[in-house]
Amino acid sequence: MTQVDDSNLLRRRLEREKRARVEAEAILEKKALELYNANEQLQHLNENLEQQIQAKLAELQESEQRYRQLIESVQDIIYKISPEGVFTFVNSVVEKLLGYTEQEFVGKHFTDIVAPGYRKATLAFYQSMLEERIDSTYSEFPVVAKDGRTVWIGQTVRFIELEGNIAELVAVARDISDRKLAESQLQRTQTRLSTLITSLESGILVKDEQQRVILANQLFCDMFGIQDAPEQLIGQDYSRSVEFIKGSMEDPEAFAQQVEQLMQDRQAVTGEEIRMVNGRILERDYIPIFLKEQYMGHLWKYTDVTDKYLARERIRRSEEKYRGIMNNMELGLLEVDHNQTIIRSYERFCQMVGYAEEELVGKHAADLLVAPEFRNVINQQQITRKQGNASSYEMQLIRKDGSRIWALVSGVPILDEEGKIVGSIGIHYDLTERKQLEEELARAKRIADEARLAEKQFLANMSHEIRTPLNAIIGMSHLLFDTKPDQQQREYIDILKTSANFLHSLISDLLDMTKIEAGRIEVHARPFDLTGLLRSIQKVFEMKLKDRAISIDVMLDARISGDFVGDDVMLNQILMNLVGNAEKFTEEGSIQITARLKKQEAAKYWIEFAVVDTGIGIPKEKLDLVFQKFKQVNPHGHKHKGTGLGLAITKELVEIQGGTIAVRSHVGEGSQFTFTLPFGKSETPSEPVVVAPGNVPLCDDTLGCHVLIVEDNLMNQKYITSLLTKWNVPYTLALDGKHAVEEAKKQRFDIILMDIQMPIMDGYEASVAIRSSHNPNQNIPIIALTASAMLDQKNLALEAGMNDFLTKPFEPAQLRSLLQQYAPAEMVHDGDTMLDWERLNLLYGSDMEYTAEMLSIFLSDIVPEIMELPVLCQEDKRTELGQKVHKLKPTFGMVGLSQLEGKMAQLEKIVKQGSKDELLEIYCNDIIVKVNEMIPVIKKEIQKITPA
Repeated sequence: MTQVDDSNLLRRRLEREKRARVEAEAILEKKALELYNANEQLQHLNENLEQQIQAKLAELQESEQRYRQLIESVQDIIYKISPEGVFTFVNSVVEKLLGYTEQEFVGKHFTDIVAPGYRKATLAFYQSMLEERIDSTYSEFPVVAKDGRTVWIGQTVRFIELEGNIAELVAVARDISDRKLAESQLQRTQTRLSTLITSLESGILVKDEQQRVILANQLFCDMFGIQDAPEQLIGQDYSRSVEFIKGSMEDPEAFAQQVEQLMQDRQAVTGEEIRMVNGRILERDYIPIFLKEQYMGHLWKYTDVTDKYLARERIRRSEEKYRGIMNNMELGLLEVDHNQTIIRSYERFCQMVGYAEEELVGKHAADLLVAPEFRNVINQQQITRKQGNASSYEMQLIRKDGSRIWALVSGVPILDEEGKIVGSIGIHYDLTERKQLEEELARAKRIADEARLAEKQFLANMSHEIRTPLNAIIGMSHLLFDTKPDQQQREYIDILKTSANFLHSLISDLLDMTKIEAGRIEVHARPFDLTGLLRSIQKVFEMKLKDRAISIDVMLDARISGDFVGDDVMLNQILMNLVGNAEKFTEEGSIQITARLKKQEAAKYWIEFAVVDTGIGIPKEKLDLVFQKFKQVNPHGHKHKGTGLGLAITKELVEIQGGTIAVRSHVGEGSQFTFTLPFGKSETPSEPVVVAPGNVPLCDDTLGCHVLIVEDNLMNQKYITSLLTKWNVPYTLALDGKHAVEEAKKQRFDIILMDIQMPIMDGYEASVAIRSSHNPNQNIPIIALTASAMLDQKNLALEAGMNDFLTKPFEPAQLRSLLQQYAPAEMVHDGDTMLDWERLNLLYGSDMEYTAEMLSIFLSDIVPEIMELPVLCQEDKRTELGQKVHKLKPTFGMVGLSQLEGKMAQLEKIVKQGSKDELLEIYCNDIIVKVNEMIPVIKKEIQKITPA
C-alpha cells in the first residue's frame, strides 16, 4: 500500500473519528441537556412532594385535632377497652358524669365500676358478644360513681379486628338515669292506674286500635253476666263482647248500632243513658284514646245509676209539684250561680218578664233584667248572699218589651251537699199595681202636704205678724203697771192685758192644733210630783177666781203618793184647758179636780182625773160636738167666744199619751170631764222647781254682765230694753243681723237675744256667722226670740247654733228665767263642770275603783277619737262623722258627762239631716271646747278616788 493510500486512509480515519467525535459530542450535549432537564424536573418534583407531605401532615394534625375536639365535646363517655376488659382510653366526660379522672379510669377492669348485683350478668353479656363475634351490641346497667352514686348507663359497643383477631373494643356510654327514673315512675303510675280502673265502682273495658281487649275489671264482667275473669278477656276481639252484652239491653239492636256509631265518630260521649232488660239503668261514657293525634284505642265506662235515676225522678216529680204550687201562688222563681248567671227560670217568672226559659238560661241576670239604677242593690245583695244570709228588697225589672215592673224579691243562698254556697234563688212577687197605687197615694199625699205646708207657712207668717206687736202690747201692759197708774188707768190696762191674753190664747190654740196634726208633738216622760202639780193648778185658779163666787178644790186618792213618771207639761196643759173651760161656763158654785188610782198593771199606774163644775151644762144633743175642732157649744148664746179648739186639743193630748177622755153633762146642773192616763212610778224623787225671787240680781256687777239685743221691731225694742233697764242689766241694741255680727266682732257679750225674722240678715244667718267667725262671742249663749211657735222653726234655731228660744209674746218672768239660766259662765262654772254623780252612782254603785277605771279609759281611749271630729267635719266625711258620733255618744253618759251626751245627740241629728258644713263645724268645735274643759275635772276626780 502506498503512502498516499496510507494518508488517505489516515485522513478518512481521522475524518471518521472527527465525525464520530462530533456525533458523540452532539449526543453527549443532548444527554447533558436531558440530564439537566431531568435534574430540573427532579428538583421541582422534590419541592412539590415536600409541599404535599407538609400539607398532608398539616391536614392530618387538623383532622386529629378535630377528632379530639369532637370526642371531648360530646356528652357521652367514649372509651376503649382491651379484650380482657381493661380500660385503655377514656374521654374527659367520664369525670363529669362519674367523678373519675382519665388517669383514675384507665387501667381499671370494667366490672370494677358496675353496680353489685349486675356484674355477673354484664360480664356474661360481653363474653357472649366476643364468643359469637357480634359486631355491635347495646346494653343498659347501673354503675357506681366515685362519690357512691348509682348512675344508669346505656352503651353501644363495637369490636375492632386485626388480621382475624379482636384487637380492642370501642364503646359509647350515655347517662340514662333520668329516663330510667321516668320509666319507673311511669310503670308505677300505670300500675296505680290499672289498679284504680279495675277497682272503680263502674264497669271498665279498654281496647286497642285493633279492637282487642287490653283491660277490664270485675265489675264489668258482673254487670253483664260474663263468666270469664277480667284477665281472660285480654287479647279477645271486642266485637265478641258487644255481641254478648247487647243481649242484656232493653233494645239490643239500638245498643249495637250506637256502639258502632261511637267507634266510627271517635268523639268522646259521657253520661249516655241506656236501659237493661232487668230494669237497671246504666250511664255510659265513651272515651277515645289518642297519642299525638294517632288513634290508640278507646275506653268504655258503665255506671249503674238506677238509684240516682229513681231519686232524680222523685225530685223531678216533687219539683213539678212545687213548681205548680209556686206558679199558682203568683211567685216567680229564678236560680242563679255566684256570677249571677241564670241557671233556671220557672214558668211564672218567665211570664213576669216576657222571656222563654231558654232565652234566660246562661244569661247574666243583672245585665239582662235589672234596671241600671238598681245595679248597686243587686251587688250588695250578692255580697249578702255569699255570706249565707237571706234578705228581701224591692227593685224594678226590665221586661223583654222594654217595659218595667216592680218586684218584691226574697233572696236565699243555695247550698250543695257539703253546705257550700253555690248560688242563690230569688222569689219574685209582682208589685207593679201596688206601686202604681202607692205613687197615686204619694202624689195625693204630696198635694196634701203642700197644702198643709202652705197652711203651716201661712200660720207661721200670721203668727209672726200677730205675735210681734202682741209681744209689745203685753209687755207694755206689764210695764204700765210699774208706772203707778190711777184707778181708771189700771182698768184700761187690765182691759188691754185681758184682750191681749185672749188673742194670745187664740193663736196658741191654732198653733197647738197645727203641731198635733203634723205629728210634731212628742211625749217626754220624766219624774214629777203629781200632787204638787195639782196644787199648783189650784193656786193659779184661786188667784184668778178670788173676786168671784166660785171655789176650786182638789181631792186626791190616798193611794196616790210620791213621784210619777210621765209628761207633766202635757198633763198641766190638759188640766189647765179643762179647768179654764169650767171657769168660763160657771157663774157661781164650785170647780172640783179629783184624781184616783183606777188600776195598776205591773209597773204601770192608770190614774183617772175628773174636772167637775156647777156651770150651765151642755145640751145632750151637743155632747158629741164637744171634742170636735171649731165647734163651739155655747148654750143660750153664752158670752164666751174662742176658736173652738181647746177641748179638741185636750182630747188629742190625752190620746197621744195612750189615754181616753169622756164628758157627762146636764143643762143647768154642770159638766164632768173625765180622762185616764198611764204613768210609771219614779224610784228617785223629782227635783223641786225653784223660782228665783224678783229682786235677785241677774248679773254680778264685778263680772260686767252685758246683753246684746238684736231686734228690728221698735215696740219690741222698747219692751225688752225697758225690762233690762228695770233689772239693771247693761245691753247693746242691734237693729238687724248684720249689725249684730259687726257688734259681736267689736266686743264681748255674755248673752245674745236674737230675733229671727229681720231685714238684711235674719237671725239664723247671723247666728251661723257669729258661731263660725273667730271672735270673742263664738261660744256664748244665743237665745232666739221667735214669733213662730212651730217646732220646725225652733229646730232650725238650734241647728243654726242657738242655745234656746223664747216664743213671742212672752212674759217678763219668762225672759228673766232664761237670762238667769244662761248667766255668764263664770257664775255657773262649778255647776257646768261637775260630773253627773247621780248617773255614775246608778251605773257603778259604790265601786269607786271601777268608776276610776272607766274615767281613765275615757281619757286614754275615747278623748283621742273625740278630737278627730273637727277634721271629719272639715273634710266633709259625713258618713264617717255620723258613725263616729253614734259610737262615741253613749260614752259621755258612762263618765257622767250628761250635758255633752245631749250635745252629741244634737250633732248626730243634724248630720242625718244633712245640715250645712259650717253648722257641723260649730257643733264639733263646741264639743271639743267642752271636752277640754272637762279633762282636768275628770283627772281631779280620778285623783280623789284613787288611793295614794
